Amino acid sequence: MKRIQEGIFQIVTPFLAYARHEAYEQREELEAHPRVTRGLPYVLPYFIASKGETMLVDCGWNTDDGYAAIREQLGEIGSDISEIRDLVITHAHPDHCGLAGRLKAETGCTVWMHEREVGFLGSRHNSPENLQEEMDRWFTRHGVPAGDRPEIERGPMPMPHFVAPVEPDRPVKGGERLSVGDFVFEVIWTPGHSPGHVCLYEPNHRLLLSGDHVLPVITPNVSLHPQQRNNLLGEYISSLERVAELKVDRMLPAHEWDIDWFQRRIRELKDHHQTRLEAMLAVVGWDGVLTAAEVARRVQWTTGGYDSFSAWTKRAAIGETLAHLQYLVEQGRLVEVEEEGLVRFRAA
Repeated sequence: MKRIQEGIFQIVTPFLAYARHEAYEQREELEAHPRVTRGLPYVLPYFIASKGETMLVDCGWNTDDGYAAIREQLGEIGSDISEIRDLVITHAHPDHCGLAGRLKAETGCTVWMHEREVGFLGSRHNSPENLQEEMDRWFTRHGVPAGDRPEIERGPMPMPHFVAPVEPDRPVKGGERLSVGDFVFEVIWTPGHSPGHVCLYEPNHRLLLSGDHVLPVITPNVSLHPQQRNNLLGEYISSLERVAELKVDRMLPAHEWDIDWFQRRIRELKDHHQTRLEAMLAVVGWDGVLTAAEVARRVQWTTGGYDSFSAWTKRAAIGETLAHLQYLVEQGRLVEVEEEGLVRFRAA
């Protein structure tokens, strides 16, 4: 556990492939030697405690080791899981909400989550069978070969087993204020990485708990999928501009480590997406009319080539490719055409 300041503590919980003590070591090693990794070793929940009031922001995967990590680190400051009053989930991805149901059952804590995330809990984690069929049709339309689809579609299937179901007590829209003793956090709706992603901003201490919206080195994945078909990248860029207006001295992300160069990171992310848009536009311009899967194979990704990716990463790459292609369509720089059940993109 890292003490950010009086009353705010950063917790480390492990990803599925890591034991908690390995995750603790990775947290220290990656901050000392920053780099892009192909997988994530840990999640960073935050525990806020002030004047007898408490709040946990995100909670990690639903594993015994993840639960033990939270209990162990709270014990370092003389606290306990039973003392959690409020639990804020930045978004409904399993590494952020996995333990929520277990913590709710044990503590009776009030669970807060954006209203646009609530529906995903059931369809993604509690009863994903219909979503799998929809995903197969989705990948078919976007050019994933039949031989590749089963592996890509099965990629996230074990994940529902690591999510304890929960029904949020307080769906939020953005703009709400959550008080924890001396701290007053404003809920900032930041769609992009997920439709209902939220950040928490504390203006008096100039802190931003950024979830997966802004990360120090990794570029948050912004992906289209069957449940999210609008201009998600446009929403993400608008969300970046919204938080860029905040006065932030320290950013507390859900992965990697905390930083004090928030504005610089915002600029880097905007530049990254502009570069990625130009690269995809060039690929389509060179090769004519392409599906999203074909574009994903031709683009150079930060962590390597598409064919070297795991099934889960291929899935994310196709979703991110679609988000960028759709943004270019919205800008009038590409045209989307559908013929014989395939969606393709060509230069405008």
